[in-house]
Amino acid sequence: MSSSRLVLVADDQPLATVLHSFLTKQLGHPPLAHFFTGVRDELGPDPGGFFVLACASAEDAKEAARLVQELRLLQWPATLIIVESEPLPPESELAALDPYVAGRLRWPEQAPALLGMLKDSLGRRRRPMAAQEPSLEAQIIRRLMGHTPSLLLLAEPLALAASHDVTVLLAGETGTGKTHLARLIHQYSPRRQERLLVVPCGALVANLVESELFGHARGAFTGADRPKTGKFEAVGEGTLLLDEINTLGLEQQANLLRVIETGEYEPVGSNETRICRARMIVASNCNLEEAVEQGKFRQDLFYRLNVMSFYLPPLRERVDDIAPLARGMIARFAQKFRKPLFSIRSDVISALEAFPWPGNIRQLENAMQQAVLLSTGAELLIQHLPRPIHEYGCPSNGHVYTNGASLTQNREFLERNVIQRALVSNSYNRARAAQSLGISRVTLYKKMRKYGLMEVPVMAAHAG
Repeated sequence: MSSSRLVLVADDQPLATVLHSFLTKQLGHPPLAHFFTGVRDELGPDPGGFFVLACASAEDAKEAARLVQELRLLQWPATLIIVESEPLPPESELAALDPYVAGRLRWPEQAPALLGMLKDSLGRRRRPMAAQEPSLEAQIIRRLMGHTPSLLLLAEPLALAASHDVTVLLAGETGTGKTHLARLIHQYSPRRQERLLVVPCGALVANLVESELFGHARGAFTGADRPKTGKFEAVGEGTLLLDEINTLGLEQQANLLRVIETGEYEPVGSNETRICRARMIVASNCNLEEAVEQGKFRQDLFYRLNVMSFYLPPLRERVDDIAPLARGMIARFAQKFRKPLFSIRSDVISALEAFPWPGNIRQLENAMQQAVLLSTGAELLIQHLPRPIHEYGCPSNGHVYTNGASLTQNREFLERNVIQRALVSNSYNRARAAQSLGISRVTLYKKMRKYGLMEVPVMAAHAG
């Protein structure tokens, strides 16, 4: 599809209409049409093809420049053609795009040249069938593909969790993307038109947790000079994400259990029973099963929460996610800080993939923001990275060496990364992974035990 797809991107309605009519008549099929602000979310995991970016004003030129920059940084295999309907000054954003686009043409004077470029590349194509609404699973795959390919195994259970009103438990280290995953579930759920409210339980003052969650009546305690609406009421019929739920005390857990079981609760200092109509998603940065065994978390609450559960592995075990995540962050910060970045050196990606990222995605985002701020040209260089990352992984001749490590440590570090990539690319099928590595399943099994890779990092949802 990518080689034959034609996408018309335009914000100016008159120009979009005339170009769409012209291309449809001359090529025999209509191009896909999008606004500049919506095209990124619609193209999905197959972002190739021809993009005709229509510019009728200086504002259009700015939008086109942002899109070209983003597509280049994300390495989308797209051919870009800019069509200008109004003469723009030489110092406009479009002038800087010439090295990164296939052509910059005037409309309507150069309409034959535009048609020639498209016909030569697209060739003759049958009229496409009417587009069908993609399935929920396909839509989620489209969202995961460009940023977190290692989580594609979650697409089917995520679609199931999104479409059914069940409690979802998200587990993983701090900064692994649990809030992002909760937003994804909400955005594809029947409650998508309602609000998503995130409650960081770990940041709540211990003696005010119930007031924050359930609200309180006037005079309920010293300082309660007016009634307060709690989170369970404020969220309405939307989705409530209780983050770091493991930080709640046992008494607070008991009150939460009642809400999950019956939907009922009373504001602090009130005898009025209210009903919570929200959908519940909870997140924990520790193993709740171990917390239950240690008496720190109620077993009955754990069972109630564990209807569908997802475990997000740390970024160091998701090496294939690092490059697409970093590229997306760099594209976003380059536009935020008005940096002329259009490419990333390969040694930068190698250094990012070598680093263990103890702070996970949050640390990666902070590092990319700093690197973009330090950049000065069209290419992001390794010296722009924060010093700890730059010094930790130094690419040389295709191999990654870590400072202060022995030869054995370096070899084991590289071997673990290679095995991890093979497992991810083969959906954790050990037989196929061993075959791709050219080793026996027994050897792979021993090395997985050695490097702590026995647990499949992305767990399918399961009934609790």
